[in-house]
Amino acid sequence: MKNAVRLTLVLASLVLAAAPLAAADAPRIVGTWDAVATTPNGDMSSVIVVKQVEGALKAELEIDGAKRTVTDEKLEGNVFRMKVQYEGGVYDIEVKVDGDTLDGTWQGGGYSGTLKGKRRP
Repeated sequence: MKNAVRLTLVLASLVLAAAPLAAADAPRIVGTWDAVATTPNGDMSSVIVVKQVEGALKAELEIDGAKRTVTDEKLEGNVFRMKVQYEGGVYDIEVKVDGDTLDGTWQGGGYSGTLKGKRRP
């Protein structure tokens, strides 16, 4: 019985100790970002949510309250890339992650612009 209690305590300690490590190992892009894209029609606000699901990155993008389909999420070093379907076209987005800020570009449909974002607390 004492061995079972010790084993349970050791396992519980390992699980609690590993929790901060898992959070620290998450890619820098994971989180919720408020972003603004410069467009030919003026600034466009959006919310980008990036999660790590089963070891892969999955992004969600909301523009004007509407969710957009996001594919091909990739993080290489501090550069995050994704493709977004918007108004019948596919747009490429590339941003550099620097702490709690994003800075990059978008292009598609014959247009391009900048994209800047800030991580929500």
